[in-house]
Amino acid sequence: MENDVSTEHLSYWSALRQPQVVRSFLPSILGRSSLAMSGLALVFLLESGSGSFAAAGAVTAVLGIANVVATPWRARAVDRFGQTAVLSALGAVHTMALVVFAANPGAPLPFLLGLGAVAGLSLPPFGSTMRVVWSAALVSGPLRTRGLSLDAVAEELIFAVGPLTSAVLTALADPTLALYVSAGFVATGSGLFVLSPLSRQQRGHRAKRTAEAPKPLRSPGFLPVVVAIMAPGIILGAVEIVAPAMGTAEGSAVLPGVVLALFAGASALGGLLYGRLTPRMPVERQLLVLGAALIGVSATAGLIGSTPVLVVGIGIAGGFIAPLLIVGYLAADARTDPTVRTEASSWINTAVNLGAAAGSGFLGATTETTTPGTALAICTAAAALVLLASAPRRRRAVP
Repeated sequence: MENDVSTEHLSYWSALRQPQVVRSFLPSILGRSSLAMSGLALVFLLESGSGSFAAAGAVTAVLGIANVVATPWRARAVDRFGQTAVLSALGAVHTMALVVFAANPGAPLPFLLGLGAVAGLSLPPFGSTMRVVWSAALVSGPLRTRGLSLDAVAEELIFAVGPLTSAVLTALADPTLALYVSAGFVATGSGLFVLSPLSRQQRGHRAKRTAEAPKPLRSPGFLPVVVAIMAPGIILGAVEIVAPAMGTAEGSAVLPGVVLALFAGASALGGLLYGRLTPRMPVERQLLVLGAALIGVSATAGLIGSTPVLVVGIGIAGGFIAPLLIVGYLAADARTDPTVRTEASSWINTAVNLGAAAGSGFLGATTETTTPGTALAICTAAAALVLLASAPRRRRAVP
């Protein structure tokens, strides 16, 4: 941790050059690539097996709900028992669930729903465990910010490329191949990750879980951060629905893909640019500033409402998503005890996922009666209310 950290102007390469970091980071990327691929591959596979998108949607919905419900419990198990034991078990179970899906796409729906629950419960938390490794390997300050920024940008790119990879493999062969590749990625990624030296050092804190180490949501100043992170999640979920709605309104099958690619690319670029900065304001204030900018851009684009303005506005808005996630991860690192950092980091992802679910559901309902721009503006207003609800308590939490 004492390597090359004397200057604040450190590159991303400086973070990757720290001893053994790459041996954890690359397997983590591989494992997360599986998670990005498997969703679309499952939809294609189950639709081809059952002939029903409704059945495919039901199974993937059960998987998603099980994942959200299990997220804090999985993270708590990692914090307590260590990364090696927990990730090995989760990786093995999740791999087997994907393989069974691939081998039985036409199985009865109750069986598929139960298997979806198993797959969701066993999703390995590659993101939160890797962020714990970053925090352990990099000294607090600009170098750690570089590492967490690089991680957030990589995750954005993975979840942009993963579905496309599934679609290509399905077009070249069939969805079974895409799901087998996804299963291979999660098995290889989890195996190599737990064998990396930095991961093996995270042995858990069974002896240290005392009253001195409160649960993350009870840590002073952390709950308002979790609430605030739901705001960008709402806009993220809204964009995932407004893009297809724009394509339908314009009669273009290509436009939704262009809009979502622009949004994801801008997010990755925003994360890279933010990672080069060394802001002096507390993380709570950074959340307010970045969240207000995101809401301002989204509201403006939605209220104007024309397709060109929506495309440009959504692209600009994407540039704030990764920086907000990075600030959330930094807050999880700074506002919670080291013995619960996996769980704290996972709460950031859970808040974003809950916000995204609310945003996509809310926008899906409003697009039935309004234009895509108006629906986006309504969802942005909801995001603004969430951000404002967390702001007073967050200001009091600033030292």
